[in-house]
Amino acid sequence: MKMKKEVLAFFVAVVAVAGNSSAAPTTGRHEPDFTLTISTKEETVRTQKDMDVVVIVEEKNISNHAISIGRPSHPGYWYGMTVLLDGRPAPTTELYQKLITPKQYGPDDVITADGFPGTLKPGESERFEIHLTEFFDLSTPGTYEITFTRGTDTGQPDNVDVKSNTITVTVLPADDPPPAQQ
Repeated sequence: MKMKKEVLAFFVAVVAVAGNSSAAPTTGRHEPDFTLTISTKEETVRTQKDMDVVVIVEEKNISNHAISIGRPSHPGYWYGMTVLLDGRPAPTTELYQKLITPKQYGPDDVITADGFPGTLKPGESERFEIHLTEFFDLSTPGTYEITFTRGTDTGQPDNVDVKSNTITVTVLPADDPPPAQQ
């Protein structure tokens, strides 16, 4: 009987705290805790078999507290990636199509996850390399504009999408002469 009274008292205390109008709100938009900056190793590439365009993503903690950068799977899966070829969406690969298509799970499916754990202290940053050609077909010559986004609390009411800078990669035909040195 004493145990029931203690449990009841605990729940009454929780309800009282939860109902307190002076408690801080748990939803609502907030300023992001991090910035995204992208760059590339090469701004000009030639079309070729097994071409690899690498985008370097830097996430920097701009808050006054540690933030989690732990996420499942490969860094390429963490970001929304917009890649435009001469102003139009660039063709995507089969891998990217699978990535953006929601998975359907059956009642007997076992869901597992691998992951990348970690935190960033205030002012710290972490860099990740994304092999963009795993997700987009960049074999057509032209100018590609690349921008990444990531949510602060994806799927939650207080989510804020953080957008990176935009970088440009020029893809030249394999047989074009090299660009003039300035």
